[in-house]
Amino acid sequence: AIARLAAGLEVLSREERASLPGINAKRAEIIVAGAAVFAQVFTRCGLAGYRYTPLGLRDGLLAQMAAEFDSHTRSGKQIEADRWDALVAAGERYHVDMDQAQHERKLALQLFKVLKPVHGLANDYAEWLSAAAMLHEVGMYVNRAARHRHTYYIIANSEIFGYTPRQRQLIAAIARYQGNSKPQIGDRIIKQLPPGECGNVVKAVLLLRLARALDFGDHRAVKSIQGRVSEGRMQLKLKTGRGGAELEMWAIEKEFAYFREVFGRELAVAAS
Repeated sequence: AIARLAAGLEVLSREERASLPGINAKRAEIIVAGAAVFAQVFTRCGLAGYRYTPLGLRDGLLAQMAAEFDSHTRSGKQIEADRWDALVAAGERYHVDMDQAQHERKLALQLFKVLKPVHGLANDYAEWLSAAAMLHEVGMYVNRAARHRHTYYIIANSEIFGYTPRQRQLIAAIARYQGNSKPQIGDRIIKQLPPGECGNVVKAVLLLRLARALDFGDHRAVKSIQGRVSEGRMQLKLKTGRGGAELEMWAIEKEFAYFREVFGRELAVAAS
């Protein structure tokens, strides 16, 4: 029936098509091509019917704006679910250890929360940090050597559903500096960041580095994190499993100097 409809539209003149209900003069010029594509989709996919929505592009843009303003709306929850599915799909495509990635994501978000008085990042950065935690090892798929450079390229240039090019750029920059190198003002990647985001990205980079350090042994030793801020000092208290977290304590101590450089405070960590 769809194929016959497309063929029927083709034999009509533009004026005749424009006179049909729901087809105006502008749409009459493109309706034949659109109907032909639609007919091919139905034929190739073996579809028996369809439902259409009266909503258009502007409705979708308004829904996305509302979702970004308040993540608790139905649209906000849908975008959050779509983003999560896209991150999982990307991680699986590049053979990321998803259990490890999700644990580091959990630790990164806990650090974001307990260190909020120190970093002062907007809540949007929790999303970018979460995504970077899930994808910071995708560069391994290309080559273990310089994998974080490959990670930056993959994230910044991939279509990850639910994220704009600007957001992917921020996520990619956070994931890029999870190896030996740290972000420097003169780096090309840092220079290309949107205005005003350089300092924010540096803070997010450090939060993810801390989360990765707390999973250094890759055996989920750190279960949860609590924090207390005092003048000139940040105290983290780690709840660990029975085996303790000696490797993780050693790894995070290596980030103390960088923490002092970024936040101007001392960091102390205790495990129990």
